[in-house]
Amino acid sequence: MYSVTNRVGRLIEAWVVTPVSPEEANRQFLETRTCVSTIAASGRKVVIVCDFTQVQLFGPEVSEKLLQIMRGDTPHIDRVGFWINDAQPMFNLQLQRMIREAGSPARRAFPRRMALESWLAERLSPPERERLHAFLDERERLFASFTSSGV
Repeated sequence: MYSVTNRVGRLIEAWVVTPVSPEEANRQFLETRTCVSTIAASGRKVVIVCDFTQVQLFGPEVSEKLLQIMRGDTPHIDRVGFWINDAQPMFNLQLQRMIREAGSPARRAFPRRMALESWLAERLSPPERERLHAFLDERERLFASFTSSGV
């Protein structure tokens, strides 16, 4: 399950919950490309926040598709922050490998919300910062409900 949206300015919001099928990865690829292209067409670079707190591991096809997305978007990104879960060390290693292979220091993974929000907010306008905060609040509430229900 996943979502990719652009609600305010040049901020793209994404979240993923595994398992993700190769078909879903293809749809996510197209939706991400559409959001990035729309913003890039106006001459602006994107800032992307990705909630990966509910990701365990990506299968090989999905991992490759995400890496393809990352490499293709590199010229159009200002920053990408991935919110990760400390309880998923294997996925965190997988993501760090993909970040390295994508070849852009503008991508970072953060296990702490405050660090993620602070790093991305440096590049955002006030309305974009407000939306980033709201997105992270929404995702944090969902994460808490998953955690408390044992899911």
